[in-house]
Amino acid sequence: MIKDKRNYGIELLRLVLMLMICMLHTLGKGGILGASTRGTIQYSVFWFMEIFSYCAVDSFAIISGYTATNKPKKYEKLVNLWFQVFFYSFILTVILTLIGLNKNFSITSLIKSAFPITTNYYWYMSAYFCLFLAIPFLNPLLFSIDEKTAKKMIIFIVAFFSVMSLLKDPFYMNGGYSALWIMVLYCFGALAKKVKMFEKKNVFFLIILWLVSIISTWVLYVCFDIQIIVNYISPPILMSGFLMVLLFSKIKLKGKIISKISPLALGIYLFQLNAIIWDDYLNKAYVFIVNKNIFTGILLVLAFAGLLFLAGLIVEFIRSKLANILKISKLSEKIVKIIDCLVNKLTFFLK
Repeated sequence: MIKDKRNYGIELLRLVLMLMICMLHTLGKGGILGASTRGTIQYSVFWFMEIFSYCAVDSFAIISGYTATNKPKKYEKLVNLWFQVFFYSFILTVILTLIGLNKNFSITSLIKSAFPITTNYYWYMSAYFCLFLAIPFLNPLLFSIDEKTAKKMIIFIVAFFSVMSLLKDPFYMNGGYSALWIMVLYCFGALAKKVKMFEKKNVFFLIILWLVSIISTWVLYVCFDIQIIVNYISPPILMSGFLMVLLFSKIKLKGKIISKISPLALGIYLFQLNAIIWDDYLNKAYVFIVNKNIFTGILLVLAFAGLLFLAGLIVEFIRSKLANILKISKLSEKIVKIIDCLVNKLTFFLK
């Protein structure tokens, strides 16, 4: 019997992170943060919820490195991922348009949705594709260096790509909305795992450090209006993202339920960023929450984020079943073989 080596604490974290991303979109795109007035209790609380959830994107990329192995990547997974993105960008758009839910239909936007990666339709997925293609070059370095060198690289990453880029951005990190930052996070995760960063610290210490990272960011933003600190490349956001990975990796769980739900997490993100959902139904949809009392407001934010999570989960479940029926995985394998054959023929001209 082959032993299942997956860490189900990490698999659970993927779902928690996706719920946090739903909360980010509820607060941000939903218009709650923009409608909140500085100095009010609503402003302070809603921004605390925002900053609490902000590390979710960093955590996802760190997980990729933290759980990485030095085995060759199967490119059919990348093609299969493209089909998944294509469903949400184009197929779902067509479906929503046909049933009359597209309020701002245009041929241009429909054509753009058919090329989700090259048109940066989903910035994170475009960045992840770059990361996937770079992994065969990154892994030989990450898995061959000694522990001392790995520790130095972690310091270098934080100093140059986080601290320095936050102040001057010499490497065009674009606040973390870039393929380079996703690659940096992958390397950070892999190196942190290699040196067993903070693994010997007790859970209480890690939770305190995590809370300090979040609260310090919140204080700097709300009390001193230091807006640059709420940024994907911000050191405390990076730290809180990593600490969540480390804390959840310590959770011991059986994977009967989580193993079935966790693979659906990405679809929840892709669903809510579909152009029609994003622009027609999420945009400033929750501004009214600002006028509620703070306790009702918190419950409504959590409820709408939960509904967004659930809606995406259901749609992704249906999509995954359709993908199995259509044998998309088999099609991906055939496409990879064809591309590999063409590339091999093109290498003839490099002789």
